[in-house]
Amino acid sequence: MSRDRLELLDYYTLLSVSSDATADAIRDAFHAFALKFHPDRHVGGPPEKIARAEQIFRRGAEAYRVLLDPELRRRYERALEKGKLRLDDDEQEDGPTTSRLGIKSPKARPFASKAQEAIRKQDWKTAKLNLQIALRHEPGNALLEARLADVEARLRK
Repeated sequence: MSRDRLELLDYYTLLSVSSDATADAIRDAFHAFALKFHPDRHVGGPPEKIARAEQIFRRGAEAYRVLLDPELRRRYERALEKGKLRLDDDEQEDGPTTSRLGIKSPKARPFASKAQEAIRKQDWKTAKLNLQIALRHEPGNALLEARLADVEARLRK
């Protein structure tokens, strides 16, 4: 049985950035990545292609979250040294705060915070609702969109 190629990629390779990439370079790389793999770009396509795009996008969003957060990135660097290509969910638990999500709208912040709390509690419906509201106040925020895609995927499970 061959291994899924996605499982063989580290976060840097997935987003096509170097290991010393700045936060701006990571953001730019994720935006380019999202243009290619965001599930909305594949609506109307074959179900297998949509499912694969969702899987790839979730992994890219995970890479983006980890590489953008300085503490998670340090943990990831240590994991890479041990040969681990991903951080486990429990290693990512202390994800970025709303200020690190790049939220500029003061109206979006409380909803993003509520969503983060709901994610910590694994209350996916509440997380989805609050992320949708946050995105209404701050449309186009790639990280909020990525979090929403991840939460929606968890709801489908």
